Amino acid sequence: MVVMTGEDRDGALRAFERARAAGDVEAMATAAFMIAAVRPFGAPLLAPGYLHEAYLSASGATAARLAVELARCWAYAGEPARAAPFADEALAVAERMADPVLEAAALDAELLVHWGPDDLSTRIRTSSRLEGLAGRLTDPQTRLSAALWRLTTALESLDVVTVRRQLRVLDALAEESGSPRVQMFAASRRGMYALVVGDLDTAATQVTKVRRCGEAASEPDTEALVHVLTSGLARQKGDRAALAAEAADFEAFGTAHGIRSVLAEAALFWLEAGEADRAGALLDQVVAGGLDAVTRDVDWALTVATATEVAAGVGNREVAEAGRGLLEPYAGRGVVNAGGVAFVGVVEDYLRITDAVLGRERDPRWTAGAATGYRRLGARWWLERLQSSTGGARPGPVSRVVLAPSGDDLWLVGAEGRASTLRAVKGFRYLHLLLSRPGAELSALELSAAVNGNAARPTVAQSDLGPALDRRALSEYRRRIAELDEELEQTRAWADHGRSERAVAERDLLLAEIAAATGLGGRPRPAGADAERARMAVQKAVTAALQRIEQLEPSIARLLRDTIRTGATCSYHPDPDRPVTWVLGPLRP
Repeated sequence: MVVMTGEDRDGALRAFERARAAGDVEAMATAAFMIAAVRPFGAPLLAPGYLHEAYLSASGATAARLAVELARCWAYAGEPARAAPFADEALAVAERMADPVLEAAALDAELLVHWGPDDLSTRIRTSSRLEGLAGRLTDPQTRLSAALWRLTTALESLDVVTVRRQLRVLDALAEESGSPRVQMFAASRRGMYALVVGDLDTAATQVTKVRRCGEAASEPDTEALVHVLTSGLARQKGDRAALAAEAADFEAFGTAHGIRSVLAEAALFWLEAGEADRAGALLDQVVAGGLDAVTRDVDWALTVATATEVAAGVGNREVAEAGRGLLEPYAGRGVVNAGGVAFVGVVEDYLRITDAVLGRERDPRWTAGAATGYRRLGARWWLERLQSSTGGARPGPVSRVVLAPSGDDLWLVGAEGRASTLRAVKGFRYLHLLLSRPGAELSALELSAAVNGNAARPTVAQSDLGPALDRRALSEYRRRIAELDEELEQTRAWADHGRSERAVAERDLLLAEIAAATGLGGRPRPAGADAERARMAVQKAVTAALQRIEQLEPSIARLLRDTIRTGATCSYHPDPDRPVTWVLGPLRP
């Protein structure tokens, strides 16, 4: 990120005016990018007009880059509907031009405009795609963006394995790049995770590192990151004086900038500092117009969940009831502050705390779901708080879940007694067979033969034909791709479009060859093997089945993703923290 002083911004504005007068579109775009370069959290929206004027005059890759920045500006302003068309256009252009750098920027913009509560599946797919693309690029900022997005979606879906992997990616990138800005983001997420697992000493150390690296990078959001981590420390320590200080700072910032989520957090901190009256007064501001009027954007889950907890704490039955109704469809998810800056609980925990204020008998589903989510993440403080508030209550009884064929071309999927009917896809049959044999390790070839009615077929894979590309060829391909990356940077700087197109075409051809010839971890993939074809077919079918299930039963799809493994060998390993009895029924030929 370019850090600009007021004088720099004034210079960019003058440069834009000169470029406009001269009709120099590229110079207008450059100046507009500079004007938009700084977007500290809560800052007023200044850049879209300049970006849009340049965008209307530009074409090709320049117009697409301007569209990316317009999408980002509108998304950060809480206007995802305005941002979406620009993100979509930028991605279409990037794909058509086969420009990986532009495509990565467009995917980042797509993620920003699909950050609402109903977009999680889209976010997971897009962040995984960005992660794969970033692995082909050397730019630290693109790789940083990809890691932060994948970390965020992993926290939302309570995928602790991916959370830990992305933290390692951030650590490695911070060391490799030597960039204070990258180091600041890596430290902030390490601090976040330390708070998740209750390691307060590490969290405090990371706060200091965030401040030091943020100041070295002149990063405008440094103070916001420090406050998020400091308030988390104060909560877990039960430090009322520190909470009151944070509450006052959050309230002042949220009021000055009109940010609803920050006001909701301020209300929660006032409540936990023992100032229920101040918390209730702020809650009235947060819910003005009703909770159902809260924009379903990046801050929706944080705002609604936090307001619901405050409402339960101050006895506001109306808001607690509204929050419960809004949150219930998202049970099974983590609630995250923006780009993985903070983990603030699981949805079931917020549903649980509304029982008392609404005068309802405690629903064991919410206690069980919250406990399971916290155990998966190793969230010690959250789990201890839950058990303390429920008298050490343990999760409820084993649930019964149906995944069974039902007539011609139909399957029943869902909790017993309220399962939904879905059109059959082959992946259901693979899932059914794996669930019927917990702990068994089945080769993809065995699985494919059984599901396709070829159970008698030998299950020993035929000899492969050797690697599709040998290691020397792969090394040469990758060396040539690195050369082409350098050549593309040069051709873009010199506006040598013909040479650029030839380099892009060669690069894409080499990447396609590598993708076809390598598997997990970049290892050479055998060519022509039955086992390899079976692996790809099973994996594709199971992925499609899980996507179909997720549309109606997200929690079941999440459980299956966590316990089903596909690859050369496939298996189902039950999660002891989420006990399930699968109602499978007979599998017809």
